[in-house]
Amino acid sequence: MQTLILENEDLRVTVLPDYGAKIFEFRLKKNDRDLLYHNPRVEIRTPVYGVNVDNWWHGGIDECIPTGQVSMYRGEEYPYLGEVWSLPWEFKVEKNTPEDVTVHLRRPTIIAPLLVERWITLRDHGSVVEMRHKITNLGYSDFQFLWGIHPALAINMSSRIDLPPSKVIIDTSYPDNRLGTPGDSYRWPYAKTGGRTVDMRVVAPPESDTWDLHYATNFGEGWLAVTDTSAKLGFGMVFPKDVFRCIWLWAVYGGWRGLHCVAVEAWTGYPGKLEDAIKKGQCSHLNAGESLTCQTRLLGQNEFSRVDRIRPDGTVEGS
Repeated sequence: MQTLILENEDLRVTVLPDYGAKIFEFRLKKNDRDLLYHNPRVEIRTPVYGVNVDNWWHGGIDECIPTGQVSMYRGEEYPYLGEVWSLPWEFKVEKNTPEDVTVHLRRPTIIAPLLVERWITLRDHGSVVEMRHKITNLGYSDFQFLWGIHPALAINMSSRIDLPPSKVIIDTSYPDNRLGTPGDSYRWPYAKTGGRTVDMRVVAPPESDTWDLHYATNFGEGWLAVTDTSAKLGFGMVFPKDVFRCIWLWAVYGGWRGLHCVAVEAWTGYPGKLEDAIKKGQCSHLNAGESLTCQTRLLGQNEFSRVDRIRPDGTVEGS
């Protein structure tokens, strides 16, 4: 596959344009640590449009639009995690200097009338990747959609998940609705089960045989982080909360296909099916010819064991 590598003295970022512009590697060079999760039973192979993403999912960071789960919208069925994760993207290196490098990637969807563009910039020092997105409605009428950035992150028993204060809505809590039934909610980070409190920041062992999908909403600032507390290093993302109004937490502790990982994801709405998100008024909307633009940052840090906040410029505050 074609491969783009953006690299400075602190960070190496590998992008696969032929595989949905997946960010395949996000490596802190000082620690020689790739912060992303890679499914040990699924090799990287050329994806097929429209397949069940679960049977192809290797990990890394994927782009998801215009739905999360398989959904019917205006008489069309949209695939699981949308269209662009399984399609090849065009790319152009727009800038390549000793000070910074910028790559422009673009992909029109097949069913939806959308054009997705992403600019990735890495500067000559630091472990922050700047991303600029532009989503354009190429059609002749309005269009509603869900859009998510889906980082799958490597975890161990020292890992910790940090989110801003938020209301969290339960979609799935396997097995047996142990943390609540669909639609129940709690204040981050404390869920309740069987009369006891569960700190959702703490990663559970794979022997737990559980998995959860929860939606964090109503937060004051847009950021998320997963940290290895023993090594004092981790991954973070900062995003505009007026665009990405929801954080999806997919915590897999052995209960889904025997895997151990988390995906902490910025989305424009919830729940996973576009048709359901439309009913709840929790999705994005573009008129014909209109575009949505925004900036996000992905970052690695090797200073803190706990993240209290990530500023819009990517600066981490913690301890």
